Amino acid sequence: MNKWGERFVIYTALAVLCGMTAAFAGTAAALWSFLQVLAVIELIYWIAQPTTKSQAKG
Repeated sequence: MNKWGERFVIYTALAVLCGMTAAFAGTAAALWSFLQVLAVIELIYWIAQPTTKSQAKG
């Protein structure tokens, strides 16, 4: 699965969970939770990207 497919699955599951949160805590809380988790996921993807150049010596 490519990175866009992985993100789609993750964000779909996150949207479902936040939708259930909206039923109990309200729409604003669910939206804020979705945005916070989305930002953390994107930050992790951005930080964890492999470098494009190989650093192997020898």
